[in-house]
Amino acid sequence: MKPDNISKGYEDIKVSVINYNMNIAKHAWDCYKMTWTSLQDVEYDPTDARVVEAVNNIIRFRALPMPREQAILTFKIENVSRVMLAQITRQSKARFNVESQMPLPVEHNVILPLNIAEDPDLKDDAKSLIELSQKVYDKCIANGIPPQDARYLLMHGQTTSLAYVVNVNDFCSAFAFRCENNLSDEINLVYRLAKKAILDKVKQDYLDGTIDALTYNFYTEIISPADCAGAARKVGQNYDKVFGNSFARYPAANAEVQKITDECDYDFKKSAWYAELKRMNKDLLFDGEQEMIDSWSN
Repeated sequence: MKPDNISKGYEDIKVSVINYNMNIAKHAWDCYKMTWTSLQDVEYDPTDARVVEAVNNIIRFRALPMPREQAILTFKIENVSRVMLAQITRQSKARFNVESQMPLPVEHNVILPLNIAEDPDLKDDAKSLIELSQKVYDKCIANGIPPQDARYLLMHGQTTSLAYVVNVNDFCSAFAFRCENNLSDEINLVYRLAKKAILDKVKQDYLDGTIDALTYNFYTEIISPADCAGAARKVGQNYDKVFGNSFARYPAANAEVQKITDECDYDFKKSAWYAELKRMNKDLLFDGEQEMIDSWSN
């Protein structure tokens, strides 16, 4: 717990890999070979040209998509807000196990968005509101109110931790929406951290000899390209009216996106995500984002 029970922006969020299917290339081959009577007795060998070709075709959606759905990733996500939790649990094909706010009282910690935390006109009032919420919650607990009732007084920014279980297909698909700078903020960071965590993990396991080259390639070739919608074509295609394409990593995809951007509801430079991107570690930035950030100062 932090001394003042407040996280300044998303600085305390962590994502690590609990587990993943370390035999996915063998599993892919064992499924693939059943299609062909001539291959059914061929055992998995990552150096066999037939095996390599089959697994590569599965990776590239040229054959048997089912094994990709068996590549299950399990992440530990720590210190995120209940706001982020509400967003990520909309992913219907994933599974979640979330830290409970009962039967024991919570440990107070609240994420205060960076733009508010650094605003001299807002930060003190925001901290006072958080402190009042925590004070009344603690008073309820002291008066014998059960935690499941007292938790209604907590802030949306109250932090929690969870396990997130998802296959590689659905994990990468989530990037199309969740890593759109004009649309997502805290969850945007969570997916970036998760992507880095799994790629770092499979690389280390490959170097340690824990997984073979085909398994390493399976994960890296599928997950490495994961990015927001429009990134492959290098265009911004957010149609939401909050910011439009204001962050401008890439030019607007069409005249409609540009019109929405010109008439958007809010100034993106007053958003928490604008402040977070400016302080983000470079190894979490996507192609074109450093140039985007540099352009904001021009």
